Amino acid sequence: MGYLSDKDQTHVASLPALTELTDEIFAPYGKVIHHKGLGKRHYFETDFSEEVAGAHVKTWVSRIMAPLRRDETLTCMERHPHTDQMFAPLSGQRFLVMVCDDRDGQPAPDTLRAFCAPSGTGVLFHRNVWHAGMRTFDAPAEFIVTMKTGLPDDDVFATLETPIPLAPYVDDMTIEVL
Repeated sequence: MGYLSDKDQTHVASLPALTELTDEIFAPYGKVIHHKGLGKRHYFETDFSEEVAGAHVKTWVSRIMAPLRRDETLTCMERHPHTDQMFAPLSGQRFLVMVCDDRDGQPAPDTLRAFCAPSGTGVLFHRNVWHAGMRTFDAPAEFIVTMKTGLPDDDVFATLETPIPLAPYVDDMTIEVL
């Protein structure tokens, strides 16, 4: 991989494999949103109905104009202490889902997991789950986003000590099936 420096090479070794997004594997972090079964509707639970003083459920459309680039790095993660957060693609693009565990109120990059959400699939991050901002493999893309807002700490951001290069996900779309 000639495009990475020696320093970056150490990250590639620890960069998690791009894993198939399944209900079971993603369960500690949230829910995979897709229709299950043959019925007309498939319901899934969220915590949006739980009362949080000062917070209100908001839904909007978020647009991502450019796909994941070879020069992108993961520098920041976010979590939402009062709410789940849902992303449902409107335009059917595949997107990168990255999550990690919490360690003393900060993201633990050594526990990072990476998933490829296939076309027609959304995700719901559980409350307080550290996750990366949305990145798509195909663009432009639009997502319906739903979460509670209205409190000063709706969004908690943490900068990673060492940026993690994402080029391997652009160059090798091999998805590990567990």
